[in-house]
Amino acid sequence: MRIIFVSFFIAEDADMNRDKTNEIIDFYIDKFDKTAGREHDELYKWRSAWQCSQNWNPDADDFCTMFQSCFKDSTPLLSSSFWWPDNGIVMLCDERNNHQEAVRDAFRTLTSDTGDDLNLRGENVFTFINRINSLLEGRSNGKGYLQNTRSALSYLGLIDPKRDFLYKPDAAGNFADSVEFTENFSSGQAFRIDLYYKMCDELIDIIRTRPDLLEIVQRELQRQAEAFDMPHLAEIDTDCHILAYDIMYTAQAYDYYMDHPFVHRTKASRTKQEKEEQKQEIENEISYIRDQISLLTDQLAQMKEDDMSGISVTHKKFGEGRIIGRDGDKVTVEFPSGKKVLSLSFLTAKGILGDDALASAHKLRMDTEAKLAAYKANLAIKNSELYYFIQKNKSRKQLQEEEEERERQSLAAMKKNK
Repeated sequence: MRIIFVSFFIAEDADMNRDKTNEIIDFYIDKFDKTAGREHDELYKWRSAWQCSQNWNPDADDFCTMFQSCFKDSTPLLSSSFWWPDNGIVMLCDERNNHQEAVRDAFRTLTSDTGDDLNLRGENVFTFINRINSLLEGRSNGKGYLQNTRSALSYLGLIDPKRDFLYKPDAAGNFADSVEFTENFSSGQAFRIDLYYKMCDELIDIIRTRPDLLEIVQRELQRQAEAFDMPHLAEIDTDCHILAYDIMYTAQAYDYYMDHPFVHRTKASRTKQEKEEQKQEIENEISYIRDQISLLTDQLAQMKEDDMSGISVTHKKFGEGRIIGRDGDKVTVEFPSGKKVLSLSFLTAKGILGDDALASAHKLRMDTEAKLAAYKANLAIKNSELYYFIQKNKSRKQLQEEEEERERQSLAAMKKNK
């Protein structure tokens, strides 16, 4: 296969420092034998994308097996010591949890064709994250399985590397500051996919002016295509999307910045942005909690309290009895020894209620009420957190204006009372 190098014109209004970008590319080339070697094997990213190209099929009968076939070698991209989002997907799809169709639908949203509309693609990313995380909520080690922008963009970047980019917040952020990229794509709930992709596209423009870089990468990919029996591996990243990420990642992971310190955005600017992100994070959590409260309230409204008169109860101490009355969670049971008032939740939990269907319906209602109460308590906490956050971060001028307004209102009230 013949390699053709194309030189691209770099726009004068590019938002990154071209010289500093080339310095990082030089570092990448110097480290390439080490990073591509057997010990570090960083080219697994290309092989993972090849696996996805061979196996990705959202319509597969067994979505879980298909997903595992795609991402079985992608663990370093998707997981860390305390975070396993890919395992979270597998857990949701297994037979016990049986959320395969909900997960499939979430991935269809994530990977849907949005054309050039990156704002819509960004919305799809957060829709995917929220859908999957709502299914994972309340499970043991649930936090370790949660999805975020890194995992969502890792799925996208491997499924369609010609369209999307891989992403790791610290690697992307340090690269942006080092090359003086002027836009702030932020992170977390405030992440701007359009600005991150803009930076990646500008990096690719510079990559394509470096035939020395493209040649060593292409040569190694051709070698690995034969070694791993992966035909056309060298064509999996013709648009250099994986390469752009790998350059950013290598600078971070292999200590480029230790010998090439850079200046972050001004402290004031960074602090302001961080506060805006924190506030946005709290507001997003409040919005999500309110949605869950509304959903659970609607579910409770559709659940009716069944008449349990005559249902049998087998009590270890009191023997056989019949329910003769009910008041919410309390039921009056007539036993041979007399009437007893017992907790319906207790009877359900102990499995001594004679009607399994009614027991299951009651348990569902109690579980739903408990979730609703927990969300309402959490909403109160988050509202207080937002209030105190806003108060704590008000400027001196805002505090002074509020004090003056209170004094004005107090004087007005005193005049009115006179």
